[in-house]
Amino acid sequence: MTSTTHPRLALATLTALASLAAHAEPNVTVYGRLNATFERVSVGSGGSRTEVVDNASRIGFKGTEDLGGGNAVIFQIESRVRVDGGDAVALASRDSFVGLKGSPGTLRLGRTLGPAYYATYDYISMHNHDSGHSSDALLSMATMGNSTAAGGRMNNTLWYTSPSVRGFTLDVAYALLDEAPKSTASKQTPHHLGIVGAYDQGPLHAALSYASTQSTTNLDTDPAVRFNNDRAITFGGAYTFPSFVLGGLYERSTKTTLGDEKSRNYFRLAAMVPMGAHEFHANLGVAGDYSDTSDTGARQYTLAYNYNLSKRTKLYAFYTKIDNDSAKSTGGGGAYSFMSTAAGIDNSAIATGIRHNF
Repeated sequence: MTSTTHPRLALATLTALASLAAHAEPNVTVYGRLNATFERVSVGSGGSRTEVVDNASRIGFKGTEDLGGGNAVIFQIESRVRVDGGDAVALASRDSFVGLKGSPGTLRLGRTLGPAYYATYDYISMHNHDSGHSSDALLSMATMGNSTAAGGRMNNTLWYTSPSVRGFTLDVAYALLDEAPKSTASKQTPHHLGIVGAYDQGPLHAALSYASTQSTTNLDTDPAVRFNNDRAITFGGAYTFPSFVLGGLYERSTKTTLGDEKSRNYFRLAAMVPMGAHEFHANLGVAGDYSDTSDTGARQYTLAYNYNLSKRTKLYAFYTKIDNDSAKSTGGGGAYSFMSTAAGIDNSAIATGIRHNF
């Protein structure tokens, strides 16, 4: 839900929470990221515009309470902020949860993008943390619960993470995406299921995920109308070599809408070459045609350069372009889409920016 809080009031609220956390709760950490770019954005023959763009800046409060015996309460409240003069702060608009951590694993209740997204798509987006105009524009939205209406996140999520056993972990997330239908016997409540098996050992991260999102419209009818049933199976990961990092993923997604079903294949490769304080990045995504329609593919190209001023601050620049087939319409940036475009129209952005973590 979009916040209507006045920006000054919202900022005052965040400041008050930070002050209380610092003085009343020594186990609370205040953290965040400020990330902005100066960009030239172009859309086909529709012209260009120059703008300052916020790239998913945020502020958060997180911590733990030790319960003894290896058990602890964990909690996090993370909120979206903007440094480009945009919308007001919305409290808990990003990943926010409360949970328990112990020998059986970790259980969280709250709001999140979910494990399928974090273990693959976000993990290999090394140049700008999958934010802004150069974020992944081609991924299946089933991985995040088709949740652009909720700010790109899923509400009402239950997320379990197993302990690591020889580098293997299992994540299972279930989210109720909307209110229940009028008839409790209908069993048509919109929901998301995400399952991830991951392996982390030394320089290797690998993950296999399954995501299913079933959304519903006309919830007041009996029975409610099922609008879509989307699924995605994704395999991906990254390997850190002595002189460079290589990441990639393969996604097979299927979208069913009111009885019409179509599938597609999607590949992405990402590479980073660090040289001292310098980082050179290249990223390529290729989405094939949907199974029932030709000329519905798209490609996304990104070249980027980062210069690390310190461990927490970097200057960077990137060029990104989305090349749509004649029957395909893709805006830039996945959940952060900056423009809607007509089918077949390409769009691009060239940017320079600064990112600071605290």
